[in-house]
Amino acid sequence: MINGLEIYKKKWNIETDRSIKPGLQAITAALEELNNPHQKGYFIHIAGTNGKGSTGAFLAAILRKHGLTVGNFYSPNIEDLHDQIQVDGKPVTEEEMDSAMARLSKLETPLTDFELLTAAAFLIFEQKKPDITIMEAGMGGRFDSTNVIDPELAIITSISYEHTNFLGNTLENIAWHKAGIVKKWKPIIIGQLPEEARNIIENEAKMLHAELILPEKQIDIELKLKGRHQKENAKLALEAAKEILLLKFNHDMAENALAGATIPFRFEEIYPNLVMDGAHNEASIKALVETIKEQYPGRPIHIVMGILKDKEYTKILRHLETVSDHFTFVDFENERALSAKILFSENRSKIKTIAKYYDILPVPNKKEVTIVTGSLYLLSNLRNNHFEMFENYQIQKN
Repeated sequence: MINGLEIYKKKWNIETDRSIKPGLQAITAALEELNNPHQKGYFIHIAGTNGKGSTGAFLAAILRKHGLTVGNFYSPNIEDLHDQIQVDGKPVTEEEMDSAMARLSKLETPLTDFELLTAAAFLIFEQKKPDITIMEAGMGGRFDSTNVIDPELAIITSISYEHTNFLGNTLENIAWHKAGIVKKWKPIIIGQLPEEARNIIENEAKMLHAELILPEKQIDIELKLKGRHQKENAKLALEAAKEILLLKFNHDMAENALAGATIPFRFEEIYPNLVMDGAHNEASIKALVETIKEQYPGRPIHIVMGILKDKEYTKILRHLETVSDHFTFVDFENERALSAKILFSENRSKIKTIAKYYDILPVPNKKEVTIVTGSLYLLSNLRNNHFEMFENYQIQKN
């Protein structure tokens, strides 16, 4: 589900397929009808199981600090589709999206929802002409609709189990899909990958004569984005900036940009003692658990959770149960959402309940920290309602 897309589809009478259909044939044909806007920019491509959005935000911050205008294509949205397409940190306007959709309504090639949004992004970036555009793959890489670009640089942040019904049920299969963003003669920067996944990437890079770069220098500055995994993401962004900027790269400016970079829902403290984190698979939940231990040692933790049904929710619960015995499960609007009743039945904690959004507020003056997690779609729904549930909470605090 892409929040806000249906409004434009209805206005311009655009028919799309809402399912996921990996492959480049349709998007390539559609972009050809549009005179290939994806061939007119300077791109960086990012794929990976986790860390794509944070790495893109870190990299954009560094490049902007060096005076470049930067486009970002994120997936999924925070509030709606407008914030998935940004230039210099500002979401695309309704007028700009409307103009793109008007052109897309004339296409003869049928597209999926995500292909339509990808095509809209290319039209908007063609019109706004940022110096460089960072494209985040939606799923996998090789057959993702963003993989029509010929980037100057590619980044693979991490590889773990995800979307196994599309990408395969081994790390080698998943890595093969990610490796599809590697391009001939263009550098590829990789994070700390499992050996079996790294071997696949290395073989692809060797075959395409692409320089493989594994950053080694650690980030030792304080970041607004918390957790050790964010320092790994920052390290990738720093290395990418060096490759792009070359002699113009200034280390002090880069570190200053990293220190101030933010992106919503990455261990984001919305209010005191209430944190929202978009962890939604086993690897990212492990990172979340470590960050909770690091940031709130000895504090009681209340986990509020909603998740998609295709995630390994029992494994995710087991990890979260190591830091909390108090859980609240919520239902949220998404056709792929798992019923809160199933999470409730699978959970082993001492205190658990099923609640509505407005029941998840932390109790003022208590030491307990509330962590809302499990799905970026859940968090997006909460933000999309402008956090109405916090109105009384704010009154209590004042």
